[in-house]
Amino acid sequence: MDKYQVLRDTGTNAPNYDLETEDIINWLSKWDAQYGISIDNVEEDALDIFFLNLPEDLTELAIDIYKLCPDTIDQHFGCIGDLLEEMEASEQDIPENFQEFVKDIDFNDENYGFELLKRSLTLNKSVGLWWD
Repeated sequence: MDKYQVLRDTGTNAPNYDLETEDIINWLSKWDAQYGISIDNVEEDALDIFFLNLPEDLTELAIDIYKLCPDTIDQHFGCIGDLLEEMEASEQDIPENFQEFVKDIDFNDENYGFELLKRSLTLNKSVGLWWD
């Protein structure tokens, strides 16, 4: 069975980024050829990708992920600095594993979200994509 049929059946798309189902499948097919992927949790506007192999330098992949789904940075990894500030301001405990995840990240660098995406890929070998 075609691993992408579930996207067709679900109608996974990102109209706010002018991406139709086949556009998303083209990106995923490219990554599958390069790294090997599996997909899960497919919805109309979201899915999870699991990478079987990752390159040593994740920069190109992180940029590709951003091109396909800007929300991975703009609404997630690129907002973690603000989240930490809010947690500290409200005197919330920051979990140890989260502290370790952000250790040595320069939140003044406008590209810190890409560094966190790359760290997450290294740790989890996966990324969630969503388009809203």
